[in-house]
Amino acid sequence: MVVIVAREGNTCSRYTACVSAHITVGDDRPLPRLRHALRGTPAYGAYRYAISRVGAWRERDLFSQVDTYCLFLGHARSGHSILGALLDAHPDMVVSDELDAVKYVAAGFSRDQVLWLSVKVARDQAARQRQKRGRAGKVYSYHVPGQWQGRTAQLRVVGDSNAGGTVRALSADPELLERVRSLMNGIDLRFIHVARNPYDNIGTMMLRSGRSFESAFERYFENWELIEGLRARIGPGKLHTVRHEDLVTTPRESVAAVCRFLGVEPTTEYLDACAGILYGSPARSRKSLDWTPDQRRRIDARIADFDGLTGYSFEA
Repeated sequence: MVVIVAREGNTCSRYTACVSAHITVGDDRPLPRLRHALRGTPAYGAYRYAISRVGAWRERDLFSQVDTYCLFLGHARSGHSILGALLDAHPDMVVSDELDAVKYVAAGFSRDQVLWLSVKVARDQAARQRQKRGRAGKVYSYHVPGQWQGRTAQLRVVGDSNAGGTVRALSADPELLERVRSLMNGIDLRFIHVARNPYDNIGTMMLRSGRSFESAFERYFENWELIEGLRARIGPGKLHTVRHEDLVTTPRESVAAVCRFLGVEPTTEYLDACAGILYGSPARSRKSLDWTPDQRRRIDARIADFDGLTGYSFEA
């Protein structure tokens, strides 16, 4: 029996353009509503298995030139969705948002089924202009005008930007990373880690999810420990870290570096289009909360434990 829990995340960033409060996210037609209601059930898993078998067979030639498969690592509320959307706008890449691809690997889906699901989900998301619901009911569009979201010229890179779920799944099952590597069978497996100022991550978790400081603090730094463990298992040259703040303030350079890490070249037109949908500075959720001296002391002490957080502080 195939059982899949396919989670739909609500991670959303405040710095994308094209914000509209009246856009409808999702599909209100009867069949899509039924599929949404069945998510997480054995019936839904069986449905995904069946449609991906048929889809992968029908589009089998599409995957013949794929040479890189990419998974994201990190924390919720770090900007993975926007980076995934920017990469999906490249003519040689397809990156789905929160497919939760490793769950399908664990459930026994084939390589081409997993690739096809990312393509299918990314196409559906592009048709909705990569909309995501954010704080206070606002809807944000990660659509990159004039580029390649939802279509490709030559498909060379496939990926999925479900970061937090991937960290937890790969950490909970020590064999799953090797299963992903084995399943890709000749396709280079690479990882992208998006880091963000811990104060903003923790603050956003508290503001959006209603977590207490203690819950958000523990969840955030536990996740960092898991990421560090995965970094050692992934090995050198296979993991690229992007700072959220760099992505927003120097998007052309940041996106170009990720593209080259994944083995594709970005054009100036593509990089300009990506930069064009971003605000000039990152949102600072930390400013919306009153932090006690003890909370700041505890966060600063944990920041010092991780080389990847060097340079971050409440002021920076």
